[in-house]
Amino acid sequence: MPYNSFKALLAICGFMILFSLGQAQDLELVEFNQKRIKTSNRAMYVLGGWAVGNIALGGIQRSRLSGEQKYFHEMNLFWNLVNLGIAGAALYGNSQLDPTSLSLFESLKEQDKLEKILWFNVALNGSYILGGAWLKERAKSATNRPERLRGYGNSLMLQGGFLLVYDLVHVLVQQSQSSDKVEAFLSKVQFSGTGISLQFIF
Repeated sequence: MPYNSFKALLAICGFMILFSLGQAQDLELVEFNQKRIKTSNRAMYVLGGWAVGNIALGGIQRSRLSGEQKYFHEMNLFWNLVNLGIAGAALYGNSQLDPTSLSLFESLKEQDKLEKILWFNVALNGSYILGGAWLKERAKSATNRPERLRGYGNSLMLQGGFLLVYDLVHVLVQQSQSSDKVEAFLSKVQFSGTGISLQFIF
């Protein structure tokens, strides 16, 4: 085989290998985004189910009971109207995402943003529990409807406790699914003085 023909064949083979590797990289990125969105959707269905249950039970018990128990279910009802709205908005937002259209940078940015939001929520949920405990303590010296403060306080502690566990499990699952992939993606990125490039390691 002439030398020039051999070089041309090598160039074609090299191009085909790089093209197939690029396709494999794209498929990995699509799967990475799909898994994040699927896990997020499952979490939102759990939150939505919790919300619907609390709204239904809260609506019934609020009208049947009185005193502290009435206010407990009242707060559960109001609180979970918000939770249901959050779950619905998140599911709608996820349905608008196209996992095939996100670049590597955009994919990593979306993953990082989600994890930061969830960790912030974990801390926020702790404040709900403390807020509920404060309301119960304040009820001890209150003269105006202390039963309402106790009912609301118990509700806040319940809802905050659920959300604390819920968000903590969600973020840990997201991180366990993404950690190896993120590390693998970043190992293929090279920074230079003029830009960023992907390298393929054989």
